[in-house]
Amino acid sequence: MEDVIIIGGGAAGLGAALYCARFTLKTTVIAKDYGGTGNIAHLVDNWIGQPGITGPELMKKFVAHVKEYKVPLVEAEVLSVEKTKKGFLVKTTDKKKYESKTILFANGMTHRKLGIPGEREYSGKGVHYCYTCDGPLYRDKTVAIIGGSDAAALGTLFMEGYAKKIYVIYRGDKLRAEPISAAKVYKMKKAEVIHNTNLTEIYGEKFVKGFKTDTKKDIKVDGIFIEAGHLPLTDLAKGLGVKLDEKGFIAVDKNQVTNISGVFAAGDISNGTSLKQFITSAAEGSIAAQAIYSYIQKSS
Repeated sequence: MEDVIIIGGGAAGLGAALYCARFTLKTTVIAKDYGGTGNIAHLVDNWIGQPGITGPELMKKFVAHVKEYKVPLVEAEVLSVEKTKKGFLVKTTDKKKYESKTILFANGMTHRKLGIPGEREYSGKGVHYCYTCDGPLYRDKTVAIIGGSDAAALGTLFMEGYAKKIYVIYRGDKLRAEPISAAKVYKMKKAEVIHNTNLTEIYGEKFVKGFKTDTKKDIKVDGIFIEAGHLPLTDLAKGLGVKLDEKGFIAVDKNQVTNISGVFAAGDISNGTSLKQFITSAAEGSIAAQAIYSYIQKSS
């Protein structure tokens, strides 16, 4: 039996794994892929001590550091987590079962969809959710970035090196991205920021041709990058009766402890902080690890 099973291989999960290993806890990490959102982050210019590092580079360093402590990194998707008399039973897509005294949910969030006509039909055919993955396909073309968050601003700055024209469509009256990033977007010659606007339809033929808005605009573009936020992946946690907050994030206390004994949460999936960054996720993972260690010490 493990002391802890960490579900999720991003900054929170890997940060927790490192600290759990240092606390000499018997630890296993299970994730569909390692790096999480770091794998699609073009530039992580706010990771202290590593200015200009890319997301994939930073995550490789995380993984390498954890591997130095011989922590098993299982590549699989968790199907279910069940409460048992001794702790928890985790079942995965590779048809294996794992038993553990505690569980740490660190499996992050997924992209929020707009839910409008044409979005699903043109997914991968002009509609994208990863500008670093697909942005380079739109060299000298016209694109739209949907959203006003940090991701939308960074996506716009990234596309400056490829697209000839960038529409930024945001439902609010001012970009809510980090001020330094928002200021750069507003100053970009290639970018046109359109406020107080929502998309109502995406249309095209074989590929995207454009979109319509609730302000009666019809804008022709070659590609659309949707950065409209994320939804926490809480289905597994809800199955255990873990309490969520009003926004759907796992509710935790200052030590990343949930309402269920032996269950913890860290990173983007939790409401530990509204600042969803790699540095805060890694910090929450380390805090959770200490809480897990204390819990096991008291339980033994």
